[in-house]
Parts: sequence; structure tokens; C-alpha cells
Amino acid sequence: MEKQNAKSYKEDLKNQSLNRVLSNIKVDQSDFKFNRKTNLQAIKSGQWLYNRKDSLNNYSKDSIGYHLTMATYCNTVFVDNQEEYRGLQNSGLIELIENEAVVEQLQKKYTIHEFMKKIEGYISQNGLLQDYFIHNTTRSKDMDIFMDFVVPSTMKEKNIEAHIMEKIALKGDIHKFYVKLIDGQISRDSILVELIKEEVK
Repeated sequence: MEKQNAKSYKEDLKNQSLNRVLSNIKVDQSDFKFNRKTNLQAIKSGQWLYNRKDSLNNYSKDSIGYHLTMATYCNTVFVDNQEEYRGLQNSGLIELIENEAVVEQLQKKYTIHEFMKKIEGYISQNGLLQDYFIHNTTRSKDMDIFMDFVVPSTMKEKNIEAHIMEKIALKGDIHKFYVKLIDGQISRDSILVELIKEEVK
């Protein structure tokens, strides 16, 4: 009876932890949507600039400045909560999970999260772009703040140097890779949610 009670208690703890993991996944999904939209804007603006690199004189300083702002500063910081997953690991409760696919998907999820954070760090290491932006733009009071955190600026001059354009294009490629990681994780999370729900029934 005592052994049965102890096992039942551990099962309850495991299920409580998995339910909290479900809550964390819900928060992750919200973050992914925000980050996806932000990174897509960086890609869009970078492409806008690169496609017009030889004809920027035909566009307003506001338009060029807006897209340079988005291409430079539409960067994200993904902060996830791994506490419950680490708790499952450290307590040994993860061994009570009957469906091995749940364990595999959890391991994969948090491994990819760490990789995503490294990619974000790489995207944010754009000192050259930031330095160029600071010296060649002025803050605009006429344009709306993007996603409540990116404040558009206008250009002092219409031209953008070729090596800056190449940097923008390279940064855009990394943003594209990051968005693919987001899309993949959103898809895997939807599968993981169903697996966990089945596990805790």
C-alpha cells in the first residue's frame, strides 16, 4: 500500500510538472508569434533596401530611414522557462513518462531553444549597422513605433554605402534561418502539446 501510494504521489508530481510545461509552451507560442512578426519585418525591410540600392534617390528619406531602422533593430530576445523541464530531469520524474515520444520531443524542444538563442545573439551582433545607423539618421516624430519597441528614424542623406547593403543582406539571410527555426518549433510544439495531454489523462 505504501509503495502504491508513493508511486501514485510521484505520478501526480509528474503530471503537475507536465501541466506546467503545457503552460510554458503556451507562453512560448505567444513569444514565437511576436518574434516571427518582428523578424519578418527585418527581412522585408532589408529586401526593400537591397532591391532599391541603385535607385534610392527616387525615394524619400523617411522611407529609406524607416526600412533601415527595421532592418537594423527588428531583433528579438527569446526568454523561455525551462524550470519545469529541468525539474522533471533532475528529480527523475521524467523516467515515469510512459510515452517515449514525449521525452524525445521535450529534449529536442529545449535543445533547439538554446540554438535559437545563439542565432538571436548572432543577429544582434551588428555593431557596424548600428554605428552606421547612429551617424546617418535622425529620430522621426512622424512615424509610428513598430511593435511598441522599434522607433523609426529618417535618413540624413539618401544613399547607403555598398558594404552596408551587403551587411543588411547577410543579416536578412540569418533572419530567414531564424524564422524557419520558429516555424519548425511551432509545428513541433503543437504535436508535443497533444502528446503531453494524452500522457496526463
